[in-house]
Amino acid sequence: MAEGRRKTVDKWKKKQWFTIMSSKIFDTKPLGETPAEKPIQLLGRTLQVNMGNITGQRTRRDTTIHFKYSDVQGTTINTKVSKFEISKGTLGRMVRRNNSKVALVKRIPILNGEANITTIVVTYKKATQAQKTGIRKIIDEEINTLKGKDFEDIVKELLLGKFATDLSKKSSKICVIKKTIVSKATFTEAK
Repeated sequence: MAEGRRKTVDKWKKKQWFTIMSSKIFDTKPLGETPAEKPIQLLGRTLQVNMGNITGQRTRRDTTIHFKYSDVQGTTINTKVSKFEISKGTLGRMVRRNNSKVALVKRIPILNGEANITTIVVTYKKATQAQKTGIRKIIDEEINTLKGKDFEDIVKELLLGKFATDLSKKSSKICVIKKTIVSKATFTEAK
């Protein structure tokens, strides 16, 4: 008895292309495209983008921004920033033999969850333990001013605002500062 041949359906023909848009911080620019069968499958995915590609500034290419897909409208995907970090190579080039690195990792409550922010201050010369403690205290006070804000506003202030320069000015009263960086910020949603 002859059996009929099964008809195979190409999965790629069922899929449609969706345009990924950046968050409002970066003027909702298109980041790329992704295929999916249903829009529901896209929610929760993340996309890593180099900040130099978004802003057009080559000096910012050492920062990686993670965009999380928040909602789908038609064939466009709106995103929100879920995390950003600076490459380890950049951080390694800043700290040299006679410098001191003062780092502080702080978890703060914000709107709809909490943020984990890592701030690094590099001094020109070796800092004493008392100077490092004073700098950490200043970092802690500055980060506490971000409590209760939306994560998008925090990222805008940390990456595009004057947070690092204000922190550097306040820290320079204790010790001569070479560089102040917010190296990483991560958003965790409340359960």
